[in-house]
Amino acid sequence: MSCGIIGLPQVGKTSLFQILTGKTPEGSHGHGETQHIGVVPVPDDRLDRLSKLFSPPRTIYARVEYVDVAAISKDTLKETGYLGSLRNMDALAHVVRVFRDDSVAHAKGSIDPKRDIESVELDLILADLGIIENRLERLEKDRKKAKTPELEREQILLEKARQCLETEKPLREADWDEEEKRRLRGFTFLSAKPMLIVLNVGEEEVTAMDDVLPQLGLDNLRSRPNTLAT
Repeated sequence: MSCGIIGLPQVGKTSLFQILTGKTPEGSHGHGETQHIGVVPVPDDRLDRLSKLFSPPRTIYARVEYVDVAAISKDTLKETGYLGSLRNMDALAHVVRVFRDDSVAHAKGSIDPKRDIESVELDLILADLGIIENRLERLEKDRKKAKTPELEREQILLEKARQCLETEKPLREADWDEEEKRRLRGFTFLSAKPMLIVLNVGEEEVTAMDDVLPQLGLDNLRSRPNTLAT
């Protein structure tokens, strides 16, 4: 499983990467710079017990690949390679700044986690809309040559997805049947990927998160489909 760590500049993405992987990246992200990648095994007590019971020559744990990509910005969102790397991820972890530190400038000028979450989500939605609109244009040309059931089904699916995105609702929060989910996976839409919201809070806020979330307008995060907050 691969998980892309995303977020605005100076929110703590690389710090999270270091905590999760125990790996210290060399240098910092720059425009077009190589991603930071770390692979860690997933502890599993059940596998440990089975290994003791059967004594296999090797015990292979499930692994998670964490990828710390460059910060989301107007420049990176224009890069095909950047968006392509996000589309290859199985899930995304969005690091959101909550902590206050006058020595660390915020990319948008002020601390507003709700705004930042919505802003990044909208960036993903717009990227998906671009893919859908381009594909629908090609489908229209293909259907003029030959109408097939497969093309009809794809058009219906993409039209439904476009309607969802045009309301600024990510695809992960829409209702899909199993066949639709299978077809959507083939497009690797960014807003369809499971999203983990990671709030980077100050020490004084750690013990009072249940009170902090409503104050920030984020108390509904845990109830959103395929979205978790931590």
